[in-house]
Amino acid sequence: RRLTELCMLAFSAFGVTMATYCSQNFGAQKPARIRRGLRATLLMAWSFCLIVVVVTYLCAPQLVYLVTGSRKPEILDTAVWYLRVDTLFYWVTAAISILRNALQGIGDRMTPLISSGIELLGKIAVVLFLTPRLGYFGIILAEPLVWAVMVIPLVVQTLRQPRFRGPDCVTE
Repeated sequence: RRLTELCMLAFSAFGVTMATYCSQNFGAQKPARIRRGLRATLLMAWSFCLIVVVVTYLCAPQLVYLVTGSRKPEILDTAVWYLRVDTLFYWVTAAISILRNALQGIGDRMTPLISSGIELLGKIAVVLFLTPRLGYFGIILAEPLVWAVMVIPLVVQTLRQPRFRGPDCVTE
C-alpha cells in the first residue's frame, strides 16, 4: 500500500495543478486552453503510469522488500500480486484525479462529489459481495473496479461541460 500511495502522489500533483490551471483559464474565458491542458496532462500522467507498470513488473519483489524489509514469500507474493494488478489500472486513477480537479477548478462541485459517493458505495459493495467470494483477489480487484465506475461521471461531465465551450473554441 505504501508503494501505491507513493505513485498516487504524482496523480495528486497533476490534479492540483489542473485545478489551478483550469480555474485561471476559465476565468480568462479560454476553454480551448483548458481542453488542450487536460489532454496534455492526461498524456503525461498516463506516460508516468506506463513507466510505473514497467518498473512494477520488473522490480516488484525488490520494491516490496525496500518497503517491508521482509523476505517472507507469503508477504512478497501477496504484495507483488497486488501491485502488478493495481498498477495496470493507475491510468484510471490518474484520470480521476485530473478530471475531478479540473471540474472543481471551473466551479463544478457536484460531479466530483457524486464520483466520491460512488467510490464509497463501491467499496462497501466490494466488502459485502466480492471479497467473500474471491478472498484476497477480491481485495486486489476492489480499487480498480471502483475506479472504473467512479471515473464515468467525471468523463461524461468533462465531455459535455458547457463551461469549456466559448469564443476561442473555433481556433482549436
